[in-house]
Amino acid sequence: MQDRNKRRKYGLGPIERMKPPTDMKARQDSAISTEGDWINLDTTVSTSPDQLALAPGYLQREWTANGRRYFHYKTTSPILPFWAYLSARYQVKRDRWIDASGNAIPVEIYYDAKHPYNVDRMIYGVKKSLDYFTKNFSPYQHKQVRILEFPQYAQFAQSFPNTIPFSEGIGFIADFRDEEAIDYVFYVTAHEVAHQWWAHQVIGANVQGSTMLVETLAQYSALMVMEKEYGKEKMQRFLRYELDRYLSGRGGELVAEMPLVLVENQQYIHYRKGSLVMYALRDYIGEERVNAALAKFIKDHAFENAPYTTATELVRYFREVAPPEYQNVITDLFERITLYDLLAKEVKSVKRADGKYVVTLTVESKKMRGDAKGEEKPVPIDDWVDIGVFAKGKKKEDLGKALFVERRRITKPAETFTIVVGEEPFKAGIDPFNKMIDRNPKDNVKSL
Repeated sequence: MQDRNKRRKYGLGPIERMKPPTDMKARQDSAISTEGDWINLDTTVSTSPDQLALAPGYLQREWTANGRRYFHYKTTSPILPFWAYLSARYQVKRDRWIDASGNAIPVEIYYDAKHPYNVDRMIYGVKKSLDYFTKNFSPYQHKQVRILEFPQYAQFAQSFPNTIPFSEGIGFIADFRDEEAIDYVFYVTAHEVAHQWWAHQVIGANVQGSTMLVETLAQYSALMVMEKEYGKEKMQRFLRYELDRYLSGRGGELVAEMPLVLVENQQYIHYRKGSLVMYALRDYIGEERVNAALAKFIKDHAFENAPYTTATELVRYFREVAPPEYQNVITDLFERITLYDLLAKEVKSVKRADGKYVVTLTVESKKMRGDAKGEEKPVPIDDWVDIGVFAKGKKKEDLGKALFVERRRITKPAETFTIVVGEEPFKAGIDPFNKMIDRNPKDNVKSL
């Protein structure tokens, strides 16, 4: 969902900080609206006679009068006071998704007839997203899914109840003839469908950390759908992109960087760092545990009224399912600003008589803890980090086929690992998939 409110008010006096999650007065308002809680929407909109007008809800009636075309929409379940109207000369592609009970849910794409290129990809992304989210989180609460194209005056997508406006510039006219390109149409579709759970089922209070519940969880949900479609090896490029954006974002912070659990509508944190944190959490404690925590969180807080839940409450759900050895990991991920310097210093390979290869990898590791002002202090490292060995890829920058990937406990500034693989190695390194928040991820992997 696009952030519509600016955290900083330049030239308008002091910056108003968000309230802490313990402020019970602030918890009376949701992060979406300070004017209302859950509502039922009953709306009529008119438009030009050659256009289709749409709003969240289900079409009750359509008619023409006085040279105008009218549409009456009504919701059948509570929604947040957060919706939009769109009208255009739309072409419509219709499909359907079948839920676990055999019910058919219409999937509709409203688009400019000149922009049909990625419509089928969006439908496929909707179906894959609904498959994963309904299986792992909770049932889908609506009876349709609609994606609506709008001109590229702006480039974002935004999720309203069962209705997703989607800019032509980031979806409908995207060029994917390069098979190696990141399929961001599929990703954005999954992210926006995920908001039907994260915001439109569970919405947090208007306090610090509220956008973690909306955007970070939508990022995680989309990452899981992406991984199921493309495999873990393909995720490295996306995670590297998220890491680069987080590092550049924190470098330009003008007020105060906050830990993820206290994020103050800072996009480089709740989007970029959020992706890395949730992917790392999944990697440490397992997808089943993370999803079990999220499913219980939804069960306990979906469609609730004030006082609204908070990100600090969600972290407690993660702690409940995490083994004891990962409790400090959760603290580092969510409640601190933690960074690493990981380096593949030297790598060698020797072929044995039996045809296998002995890889000797020396790595250097540093761990820092940052504060709101950007100052960083070294702290002792005691972390589980991936060590990997890879065959030659299609391109020089690719990792190639994974010959060995295993999480090892790092407790010293410099350590050497000896690994035996069955095929000729080409690269080896530490945290090769860029799951850690590393200040210089380019030196994690070294060629032999």
